[in-house]
Amino acid sequence: MGRYNAATGLGKLYYAVLQEQPDGSVAPQAIKEIDYVKEMKVEFGEDLEKAYGSNKVAEIAKSAGETQLSLTFHKLPIDVQKDLLGLVEHESAANTYGFGKSTGITYTAVAIPRTMEDGSMEWFGFSKGVFTRPDKEGKTKEDKVEFGSDEIEGQFMERKVDGFSEELAVMMAYDPKGSTEGRDAVFQSMFSKGFETVGTTTTTTTSTTSTTTTTTTTQAI
Repeated sequence: MGRYNAATGLGKLYYAVLQEQPDGSVAPQAIKEIDYVKEMKVEFGEDLEKAYGSNKVAEIAKSAGETQLSLTFHKLPIDVQKDLLGLVEHESAANTYGFGKSTGITYTAVAIPRTMEDGSMEWFGFSKGVFTRPDKEGKTKEDKVEFGSDEIEGQFMERKVDGFSEELAVMMAYDPKGSTEGRDAVFQSMFSKGFETVGTTTTTTTSTTSTTTTTTTTQAI
């Protein structure tokens, strides 16, 4: 029955920076997670091209475009922005970064699940992409508290991943409640590592004190 359940939520986002190797391949670095994902949108950019003859359609071809991933977070920690956007670190001050013109391209792999009410999950894996610097907005505080959010967009390309004979930009897997087979396959294909190696980035925000605390630990499953 679970195969027909619609998605009602999102899980945590997992990512790993991809380090370029001398032979042109990439090696996923440590897997980290980001909590409090609010929205996700995937655009595959496919178009159908039609050829006509004798006043009718003779053939249809599908052209593959760029895969774009848009994400909205309750808060995107600054250390995560450093990883995903390749920010320049301050020489002496902690947690201080700059947007430099000389900043190179930072490739990342990403995994995220959509969740269902029955406990099942639909996993998405994105093999190799680059995120762009998000716009920053703000507004004055009024009588009613309104929480802001952070948005980020990335474009993904194909690369060779474990378990497939051809290069892929995106993969999907389904896990019934209590199963992790699909999740584990996505992690091995995208990160070449198991879920148990995930490092945790936790962000806690309180509206009364307006403080944000970010810590990184190792998650043992």
